[in-house]
Amino acid sequence: MVWKHHNSSKILLFIGGPILCGVLGSCSTLGEQPLATRSVPLKIVVGPVILETPISTSTQIHSFEAAPPPEIEPILRAQLKDEIQIKAQRFLTEHLAKQPGLTVVPFQETRRILPDIGELGKSLTEDQIRALGQTTGADVVVTGVIHDYGRVRWQYWVTGWLMHVSIWTTVVGAATAWNPAAVGTYLAVDAATDFPIWYGGAEIFGWAFRPVRVHLDAIQLQNCEGPIWSDDELRVRVPGTALAEYPPEQQKQKEVQLEANLNRAMAELAETTGEKLTLQACNGNGKPEKIRGFAFSSVFDFLL
Repeated sequence: MVWKHHNSSKILLFIGGPILCGVLGSCSTLGEQPLATRSVPLKIVVGPVILETPISTSTQIHSFEAAPPPEIEPILRAQLKDEIQIKAQRFLTEHLAKQPGLTVVPFQETRRILPDIGELGKSLTEDQIRALGQTTGADVVVTGVIHDYGRVRWQYWVTGWLMHVSIWTTVVGAATAWNPAAVGTYLAVDAATDFPIWYGGAEIFGWAFRPVRVHLDAIQLQNCEGPIWSDDELRVRVPGTALAEYPPEQQKQKEVQLEANLNRAMAELAETTGEKLTLQACNGNGKPEKIRGFAFSSVFDFLL
């Protein structure tokens, strides 16, 4: 689709932020405006959430007792991708529905309408977004893209690891008067433990690292049409509290750990969006004013 969102003006101010908060578990928006105030509930419809990241094999995102045979691998990957996209849309719909001041079109109703608007599993065009809003009577259409799922793209994890190791090598060097043995030992231990963390897909000291990065767009259709809000959320570490909601025998499964982080990412996006979203005034070009904000993890988009 044509509508885009850019945050390049603040990338230098926040280049270190996504690295630290990504490892700790979350990166989201740094707000710049007061919370939204609404005289009447804002009606929202959640459109498709598209899994953009390439999945090379189904074992990357799903646990199997034995790897699937090559002849069914493409079919299985397509099925898993479809399931993830449906879950993502449902999670976002349900979490937005919990936000005060928002009326959200139920997930099942949206799923019933979407086949009449466009091909399922595909991003909506501007015309299709407009049709979805008109059909449901929504003020705002929300869509999403899953940029990373299970693994972090090499541009992101290499950047993150290099920044991390640079900082801590300096700390260790300063503390040991740059003793070669101490610095060398630190680098060896750091490489052995941090590569799996930054790359994703590892379990270390009982922590599971299943990266999920989601981008959200909100497009206003009332008064004047156009994008008004954009946000990003990155979740890397899966906390035990999130896994505790699943049966013990499922907690080690990749698909469960990824689902837990996907659900957490959508909950955070919904909370921030619920706080910020409101109908915007139209500017001189007939487009709505954008709600200001900056998502730390959106910095990663500029590394591609």
